[in-house]
Amino acid sequence: MVGKSLPAKWKRINVHDNRAALGVGARISYPNNLYLKKQTNSPNLFADWLPHEEDDPREVPKGKKRRAFSYSTGTENPRNAAQSAIAWVVEKQKELVENKDQLVEKKENSLSKYWVEYYQRECRTRLNRRNFKRWKREELLKWEAEEYGIKNQKWSHFSVDLIGRSDFDDYFALLEGRAKKANGGNGSGMKAQQKTLINKLFVLAERDFLGHSFPSFPPISKQKKQVRHLTNDEWKILIRTVFELGEGKEAITWSPQEYDQLYWTPNNRLNVRNWVDLWDALNLQWYFYLRAEDMYRLKSEWFKEDDGVWFCDLETTKKDRPIHRTTHYRADAAKFMKRLKKRKNSGYLIFPHLERPEDNEGESHVLETLNYLLKEAMKVGLPEFPLDGLVWTTIRHTAFRLTLEEVPSLGIPPEINAFADNGHTSAQQLRETYLRFIELERTATKARLKIAPSREVRWGGKYKSRKDLQDKNKQ
Repeated sequence: MVGKSLPAKWKRINVHDNRAALGVGARISYPNNLYLKKQTNSPNLFADWLPHEEDDPREVPKGKKRRAFSYSTGTENPRNAAQSAIAWVVEKQKELVENKDQLVEKKENSLSKYWVEYYQRECRTRLNRRNFKRWKREELLKWEAEEYGIKNQKWSHFSVDLIGRSDFDDYFALLEGRAKKANGGNGSGMKAQQKTLINKLFVLAERDFLGHSFPSFPPISKQKKQVRHLTNDEWKILIRTVFELGEGKEAITWSPQEYDQLYWTPNNRLNVRNWVDLWDALNLQWYFYLRAEDMYRLKSEWFKEDDGVWFCDLETTKKDRPIHRTTHYRADAAKFMKRLKKRKNSGYLIFPHLERPEDNEGESHVLETLNYLLKEAMKVGLPEFPLDGLVWTTIRHTAFRLTLEEVPSLGIPPEINAFADNGHTSAQQLRETYLRFIELERTATKARLKIAPSREVRWGGKYKSRKDLQDKNKQ
């Protein structure tokens, strides 16, 4: 029931519920959640009103609540304040409707529109390609990921011609801040992948904005750190450790039947057959400079011998490129391959018992199991080695790094080009990832041999010898 007088000592009242006391006519239209309130910092009464969420065009950060609009009525008199508040809220409603219409117009040609077009088209194109599920998952993260996803940036909902360079400056600052917090890096990889996706959406937008110059991105400076790898002694210890964890069965397993009879249980990955598989994977990586993604696809049929030299034809390659042939640079690979081909003469070479999802081998647990076993072996043989960040790619880095250390000519053209191509990489990548740091270490070693030790100058002044100090301390 509407009261005829205001509550005693009120602090905040609903205008609609107290319209009789405030002298508000029954036919006047205004929101029923309009309030008058008293504030300690002003004698004047204030009005506040919170529109329905669907009518509120304001962007609200995730986890935050919407705040009511507030307005000073400019009077202490409740009746006058109510009239002023109603006039204000009616105008505010009109303003929000206009803003909402403008926002809808802005969104019509926003990145969100072009993302839908791009994503649907790419899904149709990639549907029957290998690793489609992984691509889909990773691409969705670029758009939808909490905090850094493009979708969650305010400017992605504006018409693309309203996006400015300052928006990208702020976005890259966000990505860099996340990287520094996570691993101390500068987020160059994340910046590059997000930039690539945005540029793809800009390409689609060009037809709607002929002649428009889209903003440039801040420069991306790549941090080149020395990758983690094993030294020659550490590599030997790792190989010996894995051999012993497998109870030496690798040396006497010369047929598929003997391999199948090796102890294995799905309840514990630390079993003999798995250790033999890890041995096989380590040596394949060591001799053929494979990528981590090759490990779950390698098949026995891909390896062939020609006059004592073994070749691997990677029949499934990155981005569906033509078959890539790689070979070993170490002569002792032939001994290993002879044993390997006898116990695994067909089918998958690494953990053949693990299921590979059809057309999506990357979703198998091969790499996960390799990484797990690698860390367990390192705990046994090299307990001081930092395990944080140790992954299968560390073995690839070890194979490249130690080969370049042993054969320096492989780091010089034209040999570096052939060596890089054989290992599915580039000469520039070898220079930046390995040769730069090898040369730094060699230079320092040479300098230490040439620079004569400094003459001891501590004694001879006030103190002639250590005995002088000892005698002084006795006094």
